[in-house]
Amino acid sequence: MLQRLSAIHRSTDNIEGRATTDLDFAVQVNSCEDFQALSDEMTQGSNPCFQRTNIQHRFIHISTGIEVNIVPFGAIGEPNQEIQWSDGDQMSLLGFNEAFSTAELQIIEGIEFKVVNLPALIVLKLIACSDRRARKDLEDIYFVLENYSDYERIFTELINELSQEEIEYEEAASFLLGRDIQNNFIPATIKQLIKILSQLLQKRNTLFPQLISPIPEQDEWDAKFDTIVRHFEALKKGIGVG
Repeated sequence: MLQRLSAIHRSTDNIEGRATTDLDFAVQVNSCEDFQALSDEMTQGSNPCFQRTNIQHRFIHISTGIEVNIVPFGAIGEPNQEIQWSDGDQMSLLGFNEAFSTAELQIIEGIEFKVVNLPALIVLKLIACSDRRARKDLEDIYFVLENYSDYERIFTELINELSQEEIEYEEAASFLLGRDIQNNFIPATIKQLIKILSQLLQKRNTLFPQLISPIPEQDEWDAKFDTIVRHFEALKKGIGVG
Protein backbone atom coordinates (compact mmCIF):
# COMPACT_ATOMS: atom_id res chain seq x y z
CA MET A 1 0.00 0.00 0.00
CA LEU A 2 1.26 3.46 -0.85
CA GLN A 3 1.88 5.51 2.28
CA ARG A 4 1.51 9.27 1.93
CA LEU A 5 3.22 11.84 4.08
CA SER A 6 2.25 15.48 3.73
CA ALA A 7 4.88 18.05 4.66
CA ILE A 8 2.24 20.73 5.13
CA HIS A 9 1.58 21.74 8.72
CA ARG A 10 -1.83 23.37 8.84
CA SER A 11 -1.40 25.08 12.21
CA THR A 12 0.55 27.86 10.48
CA ASP A 13 -1.94 28.38 7.64
CA ASN A 14 -3.81 31.21 9.35
CA ILE A 15 -0.80 33.21 10.54
CA GLU A 16 -0.91 36.50 8.70
CA GLY A 17 1.86 37.20 6.23
CA ARG A 18 2.71 33.66 5.16
CA ALA A 19 1.11 31.50 2.49
CA THR A 20 2.22 28.48 0.50
CA THR A 21 2.06 28.38 -3.28
CA ASP A 22 2.91 24.69 -3.65
CA LEU A 23 2.19 21.38 -1.97
CA ASP A 24 4.77 18.95 -0.60
CA PHE A 25 4.17 15.22 -0.21
CA ALA A 26 6.33 12.18 0.41
CA VAL A 27 5.48 8.64 -0.60
CA GLN A 28 6.94 5.50 0.93
CA VAL A 29 8.13 3.28 -1.92
CA ASN A 30 10.55 0.40 -2.37
CA SER A 31 12.39 1.31 -5.57
CA CYS A 32 12.89 3.80 -8.37
CA GLU A 33 10.72 1.58 -10.53
CA ASP A 34 7.84 1.96 -8.07
CA PHE A 35 8.19 5.73 -8.12
CA GLN A 36 8.31 5.74 -11.92
CA ALA A 37 5.10 3.70 -11.99
CA LEU A 38 3.44 6.26 -9.71
CA SER A 39 4.66 9.11 -11.90
CA ASP A 40 3.31 7.39 -15.02
CA GLU A 41 -0.07 6.81 -13.39
CA MET A 42 -0.30 10.49 -12.46
CA THR A 43 0.68 11.91 -15.83
CA GLN A 44 -0.41 9.43 -18.49
CA GLY A 45 -3.70 8.09 -19.78
CA SER A 46 -6.65 9.73 -21.50
CA ASN A 47 -7.36 12.22 -18.73
CA PRO A 48 -4.29 12.71 -16.48
CA CYS A 49 -4.50 14.94 -13.41
CA PHE A 50 -0.84 16.03 -13.48
CA GLN A 51 1.81 16.99 -15.95
CA ARG A 52 5.55 16.41 -15.58
CA THR A 53 8.18 19.11 -15.21
CA ASN A 54 11.92 19.02 -15.87
CA ILE A 55 12.39 17.98 -12.21
CA GLN A 56 11.48 14.33 -11.63
CA HIS A 57 9.70 14.82 -8.32
CA ARG A 58 7.85 18.01 -9.28
CA PHE A 59 4.47 17.98 -11.02
CA ILE A 60 1.82 20.49 -12.02
CA HIS A 61 -1.79 19.82 -11.07
CA ILE A 62 -3.47 20.49 -14.40
CA SER A 63 -6.84 21.82 -13.27
CA THR A 64 -5.42 24.30 -10.72
CA GLY A 65 -1.88 24.95 -11.93
CA ILE A 66 -0.57 24.21 -8.43
CA GLU A 67 2.97 22.88 -8.17
CA VAL A 68 3.18 19.58 -6.30
CA ASN A 69 6.43 18.07 -5.03
CA ILE A 70 6.34 14.33 -4.36
CA VAL A 71 9.46 12.89 -2.74
CA PRO A 72 9.95 9.12 -2.45
CA PHE A 73 11.35 7.72 0.81
CA GLY A 74 11.69 4.39 2.56
CA ALA A 75 13.51 1.40 1.07
CA ILE A 76 14.27 3.43 -2.06
CA GLY A 77 16.82 5.38 -0.02
CA GLU A 78 18.75 2.41 1.32
CA PRO A 79 21.46 2.02 2.44
CA ASN A 80 22.56 5.66 2.83
CA GLN A 81 19.20 7.43 3.14
CA GLU A 82 19.61 9.30 -0.12
CA ILE A 83 18.36 9.13 -3.66
CA GLN A 84 20.14 10.03 -6.86
CA TRP A 85 17.96 11.32 -9.67
CA SER A 86 18.66 10.59 -13.31
CA ASP A 87 19.94 14.14 -13.84
CA GLY A 88 22.69 13.52 -11.27
CA ASP A 89 21.14 15.49 -8.42
CA GLN A 90 21.25 13.85 -5.01
CA MET A 91 18.60 14.26 -2.31
CA SER A 92 19.04 13.31 1.33
CA LEU A 93 16.18 11.30 2.82
CA LEU A 94 17.41 11.62 6.40
CA GLY A 95 14.54 12.25 8.77
CA PHE A 96 11.73 11.06 6.51
CA ASN A 97 11.17 7.75 8.33
CA GLU A 98 11.00 9.48 11.73
CA ALA A 99 8.80 12.22 10.31
CA PHE A 100 6.43 9.53 9.06
CA SER A 101 6.37 7.68 12.38
CA THR A 102 5.52 10.86 14.35
CA ALA A 103 3.06 12.34 11.84
CA GLU A 104 -0.61 12.88 12.64
CA LEU A 105 -3.24 11.00 10.65
CA GLN A 106 -5.75 13.32 8.98
CA ILE A 107 -8.54 12.75 6.48
CA ILE A 108 -8.63 15.35 3.73
CA GLU A 109 -11.49 15.08 1.21
CA GLY A 110 -11.94 11.42 2.11
CA ILE A 111 -8.26 10.48 1.70
CA GLU A 112 -6.03 9.55 4.63
CA PHE A 113 -2.77 11.47 4.96
CA LYS A 114 -0.15 11.60 7.67
CA VAL A 115 0.68 15.27 8.26
CA VAL A 116 4.06 16.11 9.75
CA ASN A 117 4.29 17.95 13.04
CA LEU A 118 6.33 21.13 13.49
CA PRO A 119 9.54 19.51 14.80
CA ALA A 120 9.58 17.13 11.84
CA LEU A 121 8.84 19.99 9.44
CA ILE A 122 11.89 21.85 10.74
CA VAL A 123 14.02 18.73 10.30
CA LEU A 124 12.93 18.23 6.70
CA LYS A 125 13.39 21.93 5.93
CA LEU A 126 16.89 21.99 7.44
CA ILE A 127 17.96 18.99 5.38
CA ALA A 128 16.37 20.48 2.25
CA CYS A 129 18.13 23.77 2.99
CA SER A 130 21.44 21.93 3.11
CA ASP A 131 20.67 20.04 -0.11
CA ARG A 132 19.43 22.84 -2.34
CA ARG A 133 20.45 26.00 -0.44
CA ALA A 134 17.12 27.65 -1.24
CA ARG A 135 16.20 30.87 0.52
CA LYS A 136 12.61 29.67 0.87
CA ASP A 137 13.63 26.77 3.12
CA LEU A 138 15.48 29.11 5.47
CA GLU A 139 12.51 31.50 5.49
CA ASP A 140 10.14 28.64 6.33
CA ILE A 141 12.33 27.51 9.23
CA TYR A 142 12.55 30.97 10.73
CA PHE A 143 8.83 31.56 10.22
CA VAL A 144 8.14 28.57 12.49
CA LEU A 145 10.75 29.63 15.06
CA GLU A 146 9.40 33.17 15.15
CA ASN A 147 5.72 32.23 15.50
CA TYR A 148 5.65 28.98 17.47
CA SER A 149 4.80 29.13 21.15
CA ASP A 150 3.39 26.74 23.72
CA TYR A 151 3.14 28.59 27.04
CA GLU A 152 1.99 25.57 29.05
CA ARG A 153 4.85 23.34 27.90
CA ILE A 154 7.42 26.11 28.28
CA PHE A 155 6.53 26.73 31.93
CA THR A 156 6.04 23.07 32.86
CA GLU A 157 8.93 21.48 30.94
CA LEU A 158 11.53 24.24 30.91
CA ILE A 159 11.08 25.79 34.36
CA ASN A 160 14.54 24.65 35.49
CA GLU A 161 16.29 25.95 32.39
CA LEU A 162 14.47 29.28 32.68
CA SER A 163 15.09 29.70 36.41
CA GLN A 164 18.78 28.88 35.99
CA GLU A 165 18.98 31.25 33.01
CA GLU A 166 20.24 28.51 30.72
CA ILE A 167 17.78 29.82 28.14
CA GLU A 168 15.84 33.05 27.77
CA TYR A 169 12.05 33.00 27.62
CA GLU A 170 12.02 34.67 24.17
CA GLU A 171 13.90 31.69 22.68
CA ALA A 172 12.36 28.98 24.89
CA ALA A 173 9.93 27.77 22.22
CA SER A 174 12.77 27.31 19.73
CA PHE A 175 14.72 25.35 22.35
CA LEU A 176 11.62 23.23 23.00
CA LEU A 177 11.27 22.42 19.31
CA GLY A 178 14.91 21.40 19.26
CA ARG A 179 14.46 19.12 22.24
CA ASP A 180 11.40 17.52 20.60
CA ILE A 181 13.60 16.81 17.58
CA GLN A 182 16.32 15.32 19.79
CA ASN A 183 13.78 13.02 21.42
CA ASN A 184 12.27 11.68 18.19
CA PHE A 185 15.06 11.43 15.61
CA ILE A 186 17.91 8.95 15.33
CA PRO A 187 21.52 9.90 16.20
CA ALA A 188 22.61 10.02 12.55
CA THR A 189 19.93 12.58 11.78
CA ILE A 190 20.73 14.59 14.92
CA LYS A 191 24.42 14.68 14.00
CA GLN A 192 23.60 16.00 10.53
CA LEU A 193 21.20 18.63 11.90
CA ILE A 194 23.85 19.94 14.31
CA LYS A 195 26.27 20.19 11.41
CA ILE A 196 23.74 22.05 9.24
CA LEU A 197 22.85 24.51 12.01
CA SER A 198 26.53 25.11 12.75
CA GLN A 199 27.09 25.95 9.10
CA LEU A 200 24.08 28.28 9.02
CA LEU A 201 25.30 30.11 12.11
CA GLN A 202 28.82 30.37 10.72
CA LYS A 203 27.37 32.01 7.61
CA ARG A 204 24.94 34.19 9.56
CA ASN A 205 26.23 37.46 8.13
CA THR A 206 25.44 36.28 4.60
CA LEU A 207 22.30 34.20 5.17
CA PHE A 208 20.30 35.86 7.94
CA PRO A 209 20.00 39.32 6.37
CA GLN A 210 17.79 37.62 3.76
CA LEU A 211 15.25 37.07 6.54
CA ILE A 212 15.00 40.76 7.44
CA SER A 213 12.62 43.10 5.66
CA PRO A 214 14.01 46.56 4.84
CA ILE A 215 14.19 48.50 8.10
CA PRO A 216 15.16 52.20 8.06
CA GLU A 217 16.74 52.30 11.53
CA GLN A 218 20.08 50.54 12.00
CA ASP A 219 19.36 49.76 15.66
CA GLU A 220 16.12 48.04 14.71
CA TRP A 221 17.86 46.04 11.99
CA ASP A 222 20.59 44.96 14.41
CA ALA A 223 18.00 43.89 17.00
CA LYS A 224 16.17 41.80 14.42
CA PHE A 225 19.40 40.15 13.29
CA ASP A 226 20.32 39.29 16.89
CA THR A 227 16.84 37.82 17.46
CA ILE A 228 17.23 35.53 14.45
CA VAL A 229 20.64 34.36 15.65
CA ARG A 230 19.31 33.60 19.13
CA HIS A 231 16.41 31.55 17.76
CA PHE A 232 18.72 29.40 15.64
CA GLU A 233 21.19 29.02 18.52
CA ALA A 234 18.35 27.95 20.84
CA LEU A 235 17.14 25.41 18.28
CA LYS A 236 20.65 23.98 17.98
CA LYS A 237 21.05 23.87 21.75
CA GLY A 238 17.74 22.03 22.13
CA ILE A 239 18.67 19.48 19.48
CA GLY A 240 22.01 18.90 21.19
CA VAL A 241 20.67 18.20 24.69
CA GLY A 242 20.92 14.74 26.17
